[in-house]
Amino acid sequence: MSTELPRWHAALAYALLGPPIRELAEPGVPQIARLLDDLGGVPAVRPQVLAARGAGRWPYEVPPDLRTGLGAAQYAAAWRALVGALGPLTTNARPVVTDRALTADERRLMADRPPHHGG
Repeated sequence: MSTELPRWHAALAYALLGPPIRELAEPGVPQIARLLDDLGGVPAVRPQVLAARGAGRWPYEVPPDLRTGLGAAQYAAAWRALVGALGPLTTNARPVVTDRALTADERRLMADRPPHHGG
């Protein structure tokens, strides 16, 4: 059995920013704040992520050697925490509520109730 710690930070950084594989401090468990600090902070990382996302090549696929020892569920949880720490990544968000009146179709849908709700 290997005594080498899983490379959480290297794998997450690769998925976030792409190549090259970065040599980062590996605490043995993902520490999102520390990882972001090691990468230069949210203000430095966020524009790179937005550019890669806009080009359609994000997130990057992590090479198999970096995934060794990383549990899938743990990785997914760490990834969600990392992306969440960056803040909203969409630039075209729009409010759900508007100041306009509902259309006839929207009123019909709002009034529609499933049969088991009665009335």
